[in-house]
Amino acid sequence: MNSNIQITLCSLLLVLGSLLTACEVIPKEDRLIPIEMEETNRTTLIVEFSGLQCNNCPNAATMAHDLQEYYGDKLVVVEMHPASNTLTQAARPEWDYTCPEADEYYKHWEIPFLPYGVVNMSQKEEYQTWGTACQQSALMISPVTLTQTVHVDSTTLQIEATIDNLSYDRLSLEYIAWLTEDSIIGPQIMPNKKTNKEYVHNHILRDAITSTWGTPTTVEGGESSSISLNYTLPNNVVANNCNIVGIVIKDGTAIQVNEYKLKNIVK
Repeated sequence: MNSNIQITLCSLLLVLGSLLTACEVIPKEDRLIPIEMEETNRTTLIVEFSGLQCNNCPNAATMAHDLQEYYGDKLVVVEMHPASNTLTQAARPEWDYTCPEADEYYKHWEIPFLPYGVVNMSQKEEYQTWGTACQQSALMISPVTLTQTVHVDSTTLQIEATIDNLSYDRLSLEYIAWLTEDSIIGPQIMPNKKTNKEYVHNHILRDAITSTWGTPTTVEGGESSSISLNYTLPNNVVANNCNIVGIVIKDGTAIQVNEYKLKNIVK
């Protein structure tokens, strides 16, 4: 047989052999190769506008909870109850979760209805698309890190926030600090239109510790900036359930977030 024909037949057999091998049934555990997400230094913020008389708001809260379960400490959620929306009206003072700052943000962003969200202080989203927005945010690298330390003296907090500039550029920033509270038991209209009197409200905005839009600071490339604050806790909160949410803003967008849980230091 001609040597060229022999080579061609051998090549064909090799190809057929590889195709047959490729068609073999491979166990599922061998086919699925987990791919780890690239480590990111950025924490995402969702501002969730809600109301205790909003029957669809528990669905948004569930979405926020599920996303936090997935992203862990890389996602911070703050729930705001704006007083100018009738769905936040409470029958008793202790069920009133509104605060002036929540209303200011609500009006500034022109929130169309409840529930609704703003991702990273700049991206307005319905709760059904929060997952996509978080995924996009998680892929971005922040030029800064933010650390917060808190000391408690009775009801007074001493807050030290440090912003580290990881870039070579001089950055003009704002630092916002909020007080939020978890584990508040109170009524909530549920999706079935019935009232759950033992609903657990979490990450409720109670107060702005800084001014509403933050404290300005400038950080040179490769350097740090520290901001010190003294703050007295209001009487209507349980200190052990509270958090200090710090946000670094650049050009109107949150580029870094940190949540400091007071339960770690309050006895």
